[in-house]
Amino acid sequence: MRPTKGCPMGRQIFYALVLAAAIAGTAATAQAASYDIASDFSTASNPNDPWSYGFAPVLAPPTVPALVLYDQNGTTSCGGDRPFWRSSVVQSLGAPAVFDNPTGSPIDCGIYVHPAHTAGFHPGQNGEFSIYRFTAPSAGSYALDATFIVLDYGGTDVHILDNGTQLYTANSPTDQPTGTVFGSYSQNLSLAAGEVIDFAVGVGPDGSFISDGTGINATLTTGAAVPEPSTLLLLAASLPGLGFIRRRTR
Repeated sequence: MRPTKGCPMGRQIFYALVLAAAIAGTAATAQAASYDIASDFSTASNPNDPWSYGFAPVLAPPTVPALVLYDQNGTTSCGGDRPFWRSSVVQSLGAPAVFDNPTGSPIDCGIYVHPAHTAGFHPGQNGEFSIYRFTAPSAGSYALDATFIVLDYGGTDVHILDNGTQLYTANSPTDQPTGTVFGSYSQNLSLAAGEVIDFAVGVGPDGSFISDGTGINATLTTGAAVPEPSTLLLLAASLPGLGFIRRRTR
């Protein structure tokens, strides 16, 4: 739509409509966000909103896992510096733990290669599940995409849970090379503010935690947001002006 040449009312209507469209577009996109399990990894704090790192002694769906936060952080010297979180109380050979390769290159750990821009986790000696927890910062639609990757050869079980309800589970193979994607899950979820998504790894069918390092990539991306109340008020305030202009032109 273009304003009629020489018609002030036409121009005012045109610009008012442009303003209303711009306001509506801004409202729809302002709250969109993407949360990445690897890119967001940080040793600065735990919780690292919206992420928390910890372990749970058991998984018992549909009960939300009792997460014990990791309280020790540092970097591993496994072929390169990898940041990690682990527990100062429950620990054997550095596990359970979560860790990350934030670099743009694979890190060769000798027994396996940790892919670039990929997070990882390792279960504990007594069967503790190592967990990445996402807590929804606001209500809305979230597109969840996750892949699980073979790092080590020990064999593990992986899980995705929504407020304790299991959405996905798989076992990692023991006969596939490092870097092999062995599981994936994609789903649009409607989450309430404070609802939790847990990504967990366990010791697998063999019951041993030895060589159970497992890679993970996961993102949660919000859908189109509902406009903020203040934005709706601004948009509503512009509409009576259109009616006034229309009446003046009659």
